[in-house]
Amino acid sequence: MKRLTNIVLTALLIMPVIISAQSMVGTTAAYFLGIEVGGRSVGMGGAHVASVNDATALYWNPGAATQVRGNEALFVHSQYLAGTSFDYVASVFHMGGLGTIGLSATVLDYGNLIHTTIEDPDGTGLTFGATDMAIGLTLARAMTDRFSIGGTAKFISQTIWHEQALSIAVDVGTLYRTDFKGLVLGMSISNFGLPMRMTGSDLEHFYDIAEELDGNNGKIVSTLETGYFNLPLVFRAGIAMDVFRNETMGLIFAVDALHPNNNYESVNVGFEYELLKKFYARAGRKALFLEDSEEGLTAGFGLLIPMRGLKVRLDYGYEYFGRLQDIQNFSVALDF
Repeated sequence: MKRLTNIVLTALLIMPVIISAQSMVGTTAAYFLGIEVGGRSVGMGGAHVASVNDATALYWNPGAATQVRGNEALFVHSQYLAGTSFDYVASVFHMGGLGTIGLSATVLDYGNLIHTTIEDPDGTGLTFGATDMAIGLTLARAMTDRFSIGGTAKFISQTIWHEQALSIAVDVGTLYRTDFKGLVLGMSISNFGLPMRMTGSDLEHFYDIAEELDGNNGKIVSTLETGYFNLPLVFRAGIAMDVFRNETMGLIFAVDALHPNNNYESVNVGFEYELLKKFYARAGRKALFLEDSEEGLTAGFGLLIPMRGLKVRLDYGYEYFGRLQDIQNFSVALDF
């Protein structure tokens, strides 16, 4: 087992070096599908495909949904970049022989945007909205006491004023627990689906197919055809294990390797210190080996509050984002 652990660790750390890739930043649709969810995961630097143990598994690794203790409802909010607002809601229910079922919804709200034209570059007095949304249904099952697998089917929508793009996609994830120092192996593939294209009434225009002729119809309705853009497909592989653990405290180390279709490969690493199974401190580093990345150090904390027939978990995550300033992520989970 020790030899296997060393092989896995080495492979995850050198993956960004040995795999050739081409940066294609800005060439995929639905960027919001890559926004990481959960105060715990953000605090741990996004190293979460194997360490996830709450309802954010529906985002990180559907196969890990079986690891959620009891039923859980999760609410995540973040004031994201450039004044946008990000929200994620998820719930997990254990259904006995049917497995574990999860429901999730993701919304990125761009707020009110100023309508401008060439004639009025400072604004026409009108405003419009833009919203990204995804709704997912997850099914996960524990195939053995160590191995579980899960999948998510989701509907995706991007809307800006009168235009909209729609798609469907699936996520697949697996989780394998070993008996060596709590070592867990996790893998997931996210956003495997149909490309997206904008359509809507603002793309309809009058067109004169023969301007040089008199008497022809100069107002033939035509539609501008926009291009198709692929979804942000990403493959994650990672491990999580106990550095040490006793009755009062423990320290978890986690590392993820990412292989996206719109950027170079990178590695995320994170730690979580646990005290009395109620207090948590976290730190991490994102986007290792990724040149020119604005992402970097992360930190966070968590608090578990037992109540009558209910457990409330509060998590906060902070991520430094370079010239784009920072991101603060708040999440509340109710275990029942």
